[in-house]
Amino acid sequence: MQTEKDTLPRGEARLLQLRPFKAIVRLSAGGAHNENWSITQEVTFKPVEKQTPPSAQQPLIDVTANGGPGPADVGLGIRLYFEYCHRQPIWCFEYEDVGDFTQLSKELACSILALTARFSPMRERLEKYNSDAKRLIMLRIASSTVEVSTIESLCLLAYSSFIDGNVSLGQFHLGLAFQLCRSAMLDVEASYSDKDPATQRKRKLFWSLQVLEQYYGKQTGLLSLPTEILRPSYASSVSRDISRAETENKPPPLPRDDLGHSRPTPDEPGVWNTSVHLGWVWSRVRKYVSDCAQNIFNEPWRRDSMYSSVLSDFMDAENRIPMCHRYDTVKFYERKVDELKINRGYWTTWLKEQFTYHAIQTVLNHPFLYIIGAQHNSNLAIPNTFWRRSSELALIHSTWIVRLIDMAVDKQVQLIDPFFGHIAAIAATVHLYYCCAAAAKLKHKSNTDFAKCRRFLKCFIPFSPACAALDKNLDKMARIASGSDSVDVEDWMPSRIYLSVPLMWDILQFTCVSGSPGIFTNDLAHAPHHRDAMEENCVLEIVVATSPEININTADGGQEAPTVSYKASVSPGGNPTHSLINTEPVPLADNLTMNTTPWLYEDSSQFTGLGDIDLLDAQSEGGDENGMIWWEGDVNNSLFSHF
Repeated sequence: MQTEKDTLPRGEARLLQLRPFKAIVRLSAGGAHNENWSITQEVTFKPVEKQTPPSAQQPLIDVTANGGPGPADVGLGIRLYFEYCHRQPIWCFEYEDVGDFTQLSKELACSILALTARFSPMRERLEKYNSDAKRLIMLRIASSTVEVSTIESLCLLAYSSFIDGNVSLGQFHLGLAFQLCRSAMLDVEASYSDKDPATQRKRKLFWSLQVLEQYYGKQTGLLSLPTEILRPSYASSVSRDISRAETENKPPPLPRDDLGHSRPTPDEPGVWNTSVHLGWVWSRVRKYVSDCAQNIFNEPWRRDSMYSSVLSDFMDAENRIPMCHRYDTVKFYERKVDELKINRGYWTTWLKEQFTYHAIQTVLNHPFLYIIGAQHNSNLAIPNTFWRRSSELALIHSTWIVRLIDMAVDKQVQLIDPFFGHIAAIAATVHLYYCCAAAAKLKHKSNTDFAKCRRFLKCFIPFSPACAALDKNLDKMARIASGSDSVDVEDWMPSRIYLSVPLMWDILQFTCVSGSPGIFTNDLAHAPHHRDAMEENCVLEIVVATSPEININTADGGQEAPTVSYKASVSPGGNPTHSLINTEPVPLADNLTMNTTPWLYEDSSQFTGLGDIDLLDAQSEGGDENGMIWWEGDVNNSLFSHF
């Protein structure tokens, strides 16, 4: 029989360590703090002296009645929650709020176990609490005894469903939680009082629900939540048509977050709060991709385009990130593994912020969007500066994503949010596109980065069916791209690739079918879209001619873009439909990539031991006297490193 002193097996704690190859993960956490830059959070799993008194209406956990979770199970669930799920991304409560687990409501205890069962060797036994949590939540609603913990339970169940790839169920839990918040007026600033001891907890709950909506909410449909509603007040593109009533009904302030501040100041937002701001921009990027998939597409360089609007909001959000959270200030790559484990509540959130930052630019400038868009908008087929700059940004930021992956793996940071796997898959599609670059070094770099993204995504498969489905799509895309079922991507140096159009949309929009059951019977269940053979086999054929010499060509002022022709053909034998992208050779310039961007790594010595030193050394070699391209040059420029 389990007791409260039960501990986790050593093998369980190793389950999700992100580590390269066969690196062994040590569980010790005795690293010293940096006195000049302190983070005060440290999680200790023991009963706290100060306990939150139970609500008069809130039933306590009964160890024996109805087969509810016992203290050992609840203690295990809380321990796993703070080890794997706390603040990545949801932040409903602190340990002191649930430390005395004998005072937890049944539905919250069962929801914690439902979410964390995937990290336990007793997974099958603990997963039964999922159905118990749903039943207890509905009983709360039916008996009019809904508590804050009831809505927190829905938040945890929604996140669990998104990890499982059961999007419809997750969105149902999320929508129900939103309705309860609205009924309790938790979505209005005026409902919060500084005298209420639960104010901070309520704020954390409200904004945790918003975070799930930003990253996993539905983007289409009349009942979907418009992204404009929660636009930050500082956003430069706030619509002037917003009525006075809408501006007066302000959402509640973000919760107080002092992690990472050496001296907490009310004027500087915490890293979780800044990640919420970037998350809102990410929700607009998701809407932009959804529009592109439906051929709702205007020229992105127009000042009234959604592209320009999103980019403006992105710069606003970036501009308000305090210096104490920026890349050059925190020096993540210099931190010790033990220090990162002790302060994981800060560092997992910081990595989420960094991944979101680079994901926004990667997706917003993804070459695929504008190749497809050009088939429906003739203005996009005209070579212009936008083509050159957008491709450059997609390559830069997808490379930064790989850099973050390298650092997270090297520092053994535990990441479980499927968003990280999603962004790795998106970055992989950019690197797959550049696998047929004219420049040999860029081609080799893209191969290496593509393989890293795939390995990183596979780390999420043991606990996330959503990422398993995403990995399946990426593997299928790689096979189609190579035209072979047995491609060794590490040594793959193609002169042309085939990009599957439907799979590309599925990856960009995180459309995954995990096989998890929904909540509807056949008369209400939404029938998934079944593509016909022509739609399923639609591919883009990317052909890039190699040039014998790669130098900077300044003759055109740096504004010439590749001349691209678009063709669509269907062979009588049922061969795939190809859109042919044929880039003509240019003697002194690489057609596919931009030649004026300085190398984005500051110092390759940061990555000693990452298994990629040969590549970095090759990248640091100088070019000829006529000029360098950024992946070859020894340009010690800190591009984007200020973030």
